[in-house]
Amino acid sequence: RIQDHFTKKLKHNEERLRQAAFQADIIGYQASAPFAQPIMKDKLEGMQVLGDVHSSYCEDQRRCEGSSEVYLEQLSVGGQITAMAPLDKAHIVCASTHGHMWVYNWRENRVISQLRSSSMVLSDEDGNPEVCKVRRMQSLTQDGRVLGSTDERGMVCLWDLFNLSMISESRFHEKACTSIKPDYWRQSFATTGEDSAVILYDLAQEQVRERYLPPPRSDGNGVPNTCLGLGGDRFPNLMVTGGADGKLRIWDQSASLKRMHTIPLASVLPTQCFAIDWQLIISASLGDSSYTGQKADRGGVYVYDSRMLAEGYNNRSGALVVKYPSGVRDGSDLKEKESSMRSSMKSSRSRGSARSAKSSSAARMAMETGIGGMDLAIVEEGNSKLAVSLMDNVVKAFDLGTGEEITMAKDLEVKRKTQMRPPLWEFDASEAVENDYATACVMTAIDRYVFVASTAPSLQIWRRPLLGYTGHSDFVPAPLPSLELRQRCLPLALNAHDVPDEALLADPTLRPGYALASVQERLEADRKRCGMTLSNLQTRQQMLEGLKA
Repeated sequence: RIQDHFTKKLKHNEERLRQAAFQADIIGYQASAPFAQPIMKDKLEGMQVLGDVHSSYCEDQRRCEGSSEVYLEQLSVGGQITAMAPLDKAHIVCASTHGHMWVYNWRENRVISQLRSSSMVLSDEDGNPEVCKVRRMQSLTQDGRVLGSTDERGMVCLWDLFNLSMISESRFHEKACTSIKPDYWRQSFATTGEDSAVILYDLAQEQVRERYLPPPRSDGNGVPNTCLGLGGDRFPNLMVTGGADGKLRIWDQSASLKRMHTIPLASVLPTQCFAIDWQLIISASLGDSSYTGQKADRGGVYVYDSRMLAEGYNNRSGALVVKYPSGVRDGSDLKEKESSMRSSMKSSRSRGSARSAKSSSAARMAMETGIGGMDLAIVEEGNSKLAVSLMDNVVKAFDLGTGEEITMAKDLEVKRKTQMRPPLWEFDASEAVENDYATACVMTAIDRYVFVASTAPSLQIWRRPLLGYTGHSDFVPAPLPSLELRQRCLPLALNAHDVPDEALLADPTLRPGYALASVQERLEADRKRCGMTLSNLQTRQQMLEGLKA
């Protein structure tokens, strides 16, 4: 009988696991993903009544308004989001200003794991407390189990998303670590930081494979590195770093890390770097004249030919194929008069946010209006690829083509000039935030979904519509918007002390998530009351049995 009982129980659990995995596949993510295990465990144990009510409420919101509104305690306690990294179409890992890190499943409207729940408060050189912010996060393995994060102390943390634990924490750089990129071919990753150092770390051997620091009085010494990119499968030995002086430094890591040559980009500040086949895409924001020694340029998105970079060619030889300048909306803005610094600064303030044009100069300073490409992500659009960038406080998309190789500039009889192109489309994602002082600060994308974090603090999940339906001769549908809102996450708060100062500045009476927080508080009180009642009942039964005996 005991064996039959356990066999029946095992079959029952396997059936529930199969059903949960089937449902997980339907809503768009794999049940076997390591970072999805916590929510699968909750499904096996049975969803709570509060979770069912919350899920049904979000479904009603999507059915009625097209998008849902979710209140997260992490946004209230941690502040605005400083870094994001998508794991798949349903999961995204976020880091906030106060050092909190969590994995969020926006399809289930739940934070499924908390990697770091307390603020990392340290002391600076003068002994004053300061909060450590996460700069970048990146999945370091192809299955998404190992996550790497970098912060302002120069620390690199490795996280196990399956066991929800920290694997290791080491100080790689003397100053802030600004970029981390995986190298799947070598089972390693590369980092760079504001101390100008480049470090290669081997995940299999768990040790630093190589470290390069520019010698004194050499090119790049004392110049902060702001971004890093690897050549990918096409050029596995190619590495590119971007510095605050507006220069790209090309590296070769075939035998040992060796710098090949340096290419002047512009008087800009490189922010992100990605390699796709033969293309190298770089985003850059407004430059720093103290490092470049020239008049600051607005930046934009630059597309380089990786084949020519690997052979030592520069911009004059045609290595820069296409440039998408900042402050440009359409083809008419590509004229020299329209792309001047004064007109582009004006267009950025008026077009980046419709509310900022009506506010005062002090309000614009408080909003920290971004100029140029602040963030970058690569997605696919049918047979072509798109570079989605957070530029001038709006989300812009740039068509990278189908990936078909073009003739190298060195093989052409006539020198090829760099093409200037406008964006494919642009969208002001800050319109979804009911806050005059909030602007978009971080962005990432995967497949059709674009994730935008603002200084409210808030998190919006947008979806790009499916293209291809053009109607017929008797019916021509209206043009679809570039992005449609699917979900908006706001801070959960009970009182004014839990609401960030930026949100209270716009609305002093703001109390988001009060009803949901009240329900959670009452539920916890009911659990304690129920536990006390059961314990008292058990005590009374024992007393009665003792009297009968």
